[in-house]
Amino acid sequence: MFTRRVVLILCAAAVVAAFAGTTSQASPPLSVTNNLTFGSTVALPGVTLPAGTYVFERDIMDNTRIVRVKSANYQKLLFVGFTIAVKRPPGLRAPVSFGEAVAGEPIPIVAWYPVGSDQGHQFLYR
Repeated sequence: MFTRRVVLILCAAAVVAAFAGTTSQASPPLSVTNNLTFGSTVALPGVTLPAGTYVFERDIMDNTRIVRVKSANYQKLLFVGFTIAVKRPPGLRAPVSFGEAVAGEPIPIVAWYPVGSDQGHQFLYR
């Protein structure tokens, strides 16, 4: 009788645990990310990025002025920097705007505009 009661209690606890583990709500994304591909070398403050694909990311809740740039596989953090909030210029559909560069130098990225947003992030060059 005692072992039967213990088995029933353990089974009930297992069922409750199984349901409790599956009832969690999906949480909203914690960051805005865009995968951007560049056909030539580009620059961010203090960093040169060879042609390739990169992940541009910023937090939604905290530190919305900080932008991170990672490798396409998220394995390497290549840039972290403060930005200034800027409005997307009228008619600009591209996710980035570029500055001018001397011949042979990488083209600087002036600002990143997350896809679907009218607000962007201007990088701080010295």
